[in-house]
Amino acid sequence: MTEEILPGKSTGTRSLHPMRAMAKLGYASGAMLDGIATQAINIFLFFYATAVCGLPAALSGVALAAGLVVDAVVDPLIGSLSDGWHSRYGRRLPFMAIGVPGTMLFLSLIFALPIGWSVGALATWLTLSSVGLRVSISLFLLPFNAVGAELSDDYNERSSIAAWRWGFAMAGAVATVILGFGVFLGGPGGLSNRAAYLPFALTLAAMLAISTIFSMRALHAMPERQHPPTRSQDLAHTRLLRELGELFRNRSFVVLFVGALLLFTSSAIQSTLAIHANTYFWHMAPAQVQAVTLALFLGLLCGAPLAGPVLRRLEKRTVLVFGIIGLGSAFSLPPTARLIGLMPQAGDPPVALLAGAVFVGGALMAMAAIAFASMMADAADEHEYLFGARREGLYFASWAFASKAASGFGALIAGFAMQAIGLPSGAVAQGSPVAAVSLTPHIISWIGLIYGPGTGVLALAAALTCLLYRLDASAHRAIISHLAARHRSATNPGNSHTESIA
Repeated sequence: MTEEILPGKSTGTRSLHPMRAMAKLGYASGAMLDGIATQAINIFLFFYATAVCGLPAALSGVALAAGLVVDAVVDPLIGSLSDGWHSRYGRRLPFMAIGVPGTMLFLSLIFALPIGWSVGALATWLTLSSVGLRVSISLFLLPFNAVGAELSDDYNERSSIAAWRWGFAMAGAVATVILGFGVFLGGPGGLSNRAAYLPFALTLAAMLAISTIFSMRALHAMPERQHPPTRSQDLAHTRLLRELGELFRNRSFVVLFVGALLLFTSSAIQSTLAIHANTYFWHMAPAQVQAVTLALFLGLLCGAPLAGPVLRRLEKRTVLVFGIIGLGSAFSLPPTARLIGLMPQAGDPPVALLAGAVFVGGALMAMAAIAFASMMADAADEHEYLFGARREGLYFASWAFASKAASGFGALIAGFAMQAIGLPSGAVAQGSPVAAVSLTPHIISWIGLIYGPGTGVLALAAALTCLLYRLDASAHRAIISHLAARHRSATNPGNSHTESIA
């Protein structure tokens, strides 16, 4: 069964003016939901569930992984449905409008684990909240990222749109770090103050609501930049299976997908154990943990404006590979140096060194992530060239699938690894200071080994995989040219001229 684009717009031949800065800003503001909700989970949730609320690490890892696995399975369906959805508001906005209130609700619930409940009841609450939150984030974020690939057909302008989007996501992440460590969890009790987590989550929910409203209004004002839905007579599950088959016949997509799986697994292990590593391996106080964490996100934020100039001079693949290596090195080399005796075990923690390393690694990774998002949009053009249909939603859903499946796997690895090395659960459940917890040198070394060289090996594997990507600027120009010729041939049957890609 073939599909066709509904009448009224064309693909590959659109005459679009360059986007105004205000239009990019309006659209990209919605990315704050990603920075706020995702980083609140990644940075604080595992520590909150285990050290503050007393859930065993392995059980917490299973609960968080369950949310990611369910969401990962649902993501391709959301992407496929949004590619073909018909409504007066377009094919993306209805999904985004459902995702925002769901994200607000479940973000609040997941940081409100009841006091006095049994371990099983708490694990159930955490699992259900995790599933609801992850699916709600996807309902907004997948159509949001997909429509960003539609807003321009220009190879370089896509990188600019991705940079704006990344900048807002990192602004949300920085705000989350500052509010978490510096405001709500910076007072008496610090990270062990259980009562502070719900007000923290409610504040984040209000922030993401405001930013997403601006974004949806901006998209509603730009219907001419959005592709129409595809039309198919297939049932949803039949269409989805066929579309997934198409995706995995595209070499460019497969390379990006596998690279993302490896990179996101590395990042998930690192982010899940970050507070544990900074607190117990590096012996940092809460203010020092905040400084290092904030340095990372400031690097991720500062890398966004550098991405445009760099990507105009270098191929996207080059920027992606160097960025992955940079971030992997920032997290793996300092712990490795301490483990092999090149850094002293005693004394004040090397906060300045660690903050500087993650700042540089974060800036490089920001450029890599922007290149990655732009490459996904280019691969979607290649998909239309190969299979004759637009699949932006499914492309970004598959990217999200890789992210969440890998994140779930990474959280599961982290949880079972901490359980296996004997990390005590509920160490600060009664409000005792985190710094007062004493771990054996054996446990501390294992935390550093998993957090540092363990994640570094996975990041290196991701970089090597991405070297196999072959869709560069010249190949993309040829694809756009061919799509234009195909459209002319379709609208003027008497002209059978087409162009091919070497």
